[in-house]
Amino acid sequence: MSHLCLINPPGIKTTSGLQMHTPNPPIGLAYIAAAVRDAGHRVTVIDTIGDAPDEINPLRNRPDILVQGLRCDQIVQRIPTDTDVVGLGCAFSTLWPISRDILEAIRRNRPDLRIIVGGEHPSALPEHVLQTSPVDICIIGEGEETTVELLDCLDQNRDIETVKGIAYAQAGEIIQTERRPRIRDVDQIPWPAWDLFPIEAYIERHQFNGVNQGRAMPILGTRGCPYHCAFCSSARMWTTRYAVRDVSQVCDEIETYMRRYQATDFHFQDLTAVVGKRWIMAFCRELLRRNLNITWQLPSGTRCEAIDDEVCALLAATGCRNMSYAPESGSPQLLESVQKKVNLDAMRSSIRSALRHGLKLNCFFVVGLPAETPATLRTTQRLIRQLAWMGVQDVGVAKFIPYPGSVLFEQLRAAGKIDINDDFLLSPIDSYNAKVSQTLCTNALTFEQLNRWMIRLYLNFYLLSSLLRPIRTIRTLARALLTGREDTRYAKWFRDILSTRRRWRRVARQSRSATANKCTAGADPQPATF
Repeated sequence: MSHLCLINPPGIKTTSGLQMHTPNPPIGLAYIAAAVRDAGHRVTVIDTIGDAPDEINPLRNRPDILVQGLRCDQIVQRIPTDTDVVGLGCAFSTLWPISRDILEAIRRNRPDLRIIVGGEHPSALPEHVLQTSPVDICIIGEGEETTVELLDCLDQNRDIETVKGIAYAQAGEIIQTERRPRIRDVDQIPWPAWDLFPIEAYIERHQFNGVNQGRAMPILGTRGCPYHCAFCSSARMWTTRYAVRDVSQVCDEIETYMRRYQATDFHFQDLTAVVGKRWIMAFCRELLRRNLNITWQLPSGTRCEAIDDEVCALLAATGCRNMSYAPESGSPQLLESVQKKVNLDAMRSSIRSALRHGLKLNCFFVVGLPAETPATLRTTQRLIRQLAWMGVQDVGVAKFIPYPGSVLFEQLRAAGKIDINDDFLLSPIDSYNAKVSQTLCTNALTFEQLNRWMIRLYLNFYLLSSLLRPIRTIRTLARALLTGREDTRYAKWFRDILSTRRRWRRVARQSRSATANKCTAGADPQPATF
């Protein structure tokens, strides 16, 4: 049987900007590890973040971006000598420049190894990945069955052209096999193999995208998303098939993590956790039946259609503390232009119910879509003010940057408006940076105007929210500072600014200072970079 060494690439964070980027435990890679091991193959994991969470280095050619985790040379040294295949998971396009550097270092030092990659980025751009890196095979879409079959094929020295769901180069030509159908029975997929990962490093440092409510673990209750928003790449990775797990199995997994890791808080990493009312009510009732004393969160944007007063009462009763909605814009016309199927009046009604039952809410917005204008932004501003007046605790405002694999990305790429280079791929890390001005996709605003609108929307929400509820704001921030527990995203951001990001900035300054000293002494002027 094959020996697969799986690699989780490092995390990245900008030392400036308003947005946070917190690496999460790699749940997708943990599912792959479990499936491969269950099939009888040997699995080794190099989790570059979990293995070195406190190691920080500047990104090569981009000192404004810092990298968290093992360096390339350290990663190569950790690959076992008897490894047959190296597999790297690249869930986000922002991680591809780092991932490519890792793979190039592996190819230089271990030319004997097969290199495979999977995740959202190679699923969206298999041709680009194969043409610009030493990757041998891209796994496209849901990876468990494909990875196992591919390893079986390589182990038996069979032709890989029979394996569905892969892309590879042959005689200068990119070959993409037939798409593999999604796994029908998701309850048969082995649970994530967290025993192979340094999960405690994530728990201790609260490396999760939700707020800090205690010892946390990531979990999935569903797979896929039935919607096809033009700005989202999930359909390229998962298709639009939506599958739910049996609620008893989800609760069994929760109880296992409570015993094994003393977890008390669970972050659902689903693309769209709540689509139908029946499943979420069944899940909540199972939690009540088992009398589990936990908290849980829905940090990714969820749908409003199934979340009415009855559901909100159950969410609150079972320990759901934080939930996110994704209106994206206040303009119905703009939403229609990107196939975002949401009724804003229904969302307002759902938000009122959630607030009435004590849930803390975050609402996501995207600005700068191709049809964006000052008029649509003013409509969004009115909605943001309404949300602050209603009592919503948080908003997130992100600049639209075309995700590889999305409908809009393909349209803009076909029109010659996108150049797939490192600056473009890294642009979501700090969308205020002038380096990413090429990602501007609306003709009605300049890059600087859109930046000002982003800040304006943030200020409209948080200033109004603080003026309307000053005691709540003070209490939330004080609790975060004194106890470390975060009720809201702005409390998480506040702690990030005061602790994590401050430490990362110090590392950046030290690196620049060390480089200057080396230059003065006539030594190698290259800093310690990723």
